[in-house]
Amino acid sequence: MVKPMTALLAALSLPAFLPLPAFSQQPEQPIYTFVASWAVPRAQWAEFASSWDKNFRPALDGMVAEGTIVEWGRSETVVHNKDGATHTVWWAARNLSGTQRVLGELIRLQPNPAMVAATRHEDLLLRSLIYRVRPGTLTAGYLQISHTQVQAGKSQQWRALWEKYSRPVLEELFANGTIAGYGIDVEHVHTGDPGGRFSWILYPNAEALDKAEAAFEAARQKSPMPTPNPFLEVTVPGAHRDMLERVVHFVRK
Repeated sequence: MVKPMTALLAALSLPAFLPLPAFSQQPEQPIYTFVASWAVPRAQWAEFASSWDKNFRPALDGMVAEGTIVEWGRSETVVHNKDGATHTVWWAARNLSGTQRVLGELIRLQPNPAMVAATRHEDLLLRSLIYRVRPGTLTAGYLQISHTQVQAGKSQQWRALWEKYSRPVLEELFANGTIAGYGIDVEHVHTGDPGGRFSWILYPNAEALDKAEAAFEAARQKSPMPTPNPFLEVTVPGAHRDMLERVVHFVRK
């Protein structure tokens, strides 16, 4: 279990470090990501993993190799809650048809008994606002996700604040290899409030969690938190949630 990441999580949602030059605001080509998660009974965690590796992983690896999708991954929840998922699988493509081709292929394969026994299942179809991921494979990484609810009509203000305060540090961490990727997603098919923003960071190992937290803390020390904090003026109070996942397998072409 990794140590609590209070400082890093605060930096993602309520950053207050030295502003650096803003990045280009030109639109980026969207990536569409299909996310499937399950709450699997503890006794069947091993069965879930073995079934995925045997029946589903070859199909997903093949679709990455042929270019149908640009990445896929499987993760297990580190910080559990009573209503949350225990296992998650996702795949990403440059178009919606790629995400649906994968879904159709997986449905035809032998069912995973642990998936059938799950007490909860949820799907999300996301669209990227920011997508920066280094090609390669991970088998022992971490995925940190912060969900923020932006107030109606203030999405542009929130994005401008994120570009000014959060992205420069994330880009520096990406450039020096501390993190393997970062991004922001929104729901393409809305099952929740349209103001939801999923900010995420992909780490190659547990040590990178500490390195990133230290980098955010060092940046914050160079500039005190603005008063009042501008992020509080554009987000919904009390709606912020964080997730930490252990990446069991990930491949990016």
